[in-house]
Amino acid sequence: MKKSAKPFIIKIIFLLVVVTSMVLVSIGLRFKYEELMREKSELNKMLKEERTKKVNLIAEYQAYSSKEKIISVAENKLGMIRRIQPKITISVNKNLINKVNEKLKSKYE
Repeated sequence: MKKSAKPFIIKIIFLLVVVTSMVLVSIGLRFKYEELMREKSELNKMLKEERTKKVNLIAEYQAYSSKEKIISVAENKLGMIRRIQPKITISVNKNLINKVNEKLKSKYE
């Protein structure tokens, strides 16, 4: 009996299809990997830029909120004058406060 070549050809074609599909899948995965690596690189670059902006904004905020800057703006632009004399203190008798509180309580009861 003569053996047919059909099963051998089918096995070879099946093997070629499997190998070709594996190669195509590996190439596709490699391209996807490279694309993701480029995206990761771009995102890292954006992250560094945003961190730099944050540091610059913090430094700018500190420059504007410094005591010397506030005093110079208040004196030069707003025309304010620094107090030389000590501030005025007002003292009130505690008994007077208690009397007023009692009158208010009796009024609203």
